[in-house]
Amino acid sequence: MPRAIISKREFANIDARVRCLTDDCWGELMLMPTGVQDVEGIPEFAPRTLCPLCGEVFDIEQNMTDRDLFLRISWLRANPEMADAEDDEAGG
Repeated sequence: MPRAIISKREFANIDARVRCLTDDCWGELMLMPTGVQDVEGIPEFAPRTLCPLCGEVFDIEQNMTDRDLFLRISWLRANPEMADAEDDEAGG
């Protein structure tokens, strides 16, 4: 059975986390750095993630560069009022 795939864009939120896709699991999926970084110190993330509660592994769709994702998360953390406004617009 193939693994579920999560869009990397879903991690572009102030917490950089996504709720586990497994039924009845309350775990939160996080990006895992590989230890590699570019010349400006922006980390590279692993192409998959693991739920710490149920142990399910999920592949991450590479539809956004690690650099763009890191900068987006950093911007949201520096501007939390804008993150709240985006959540309101999205209905969340």
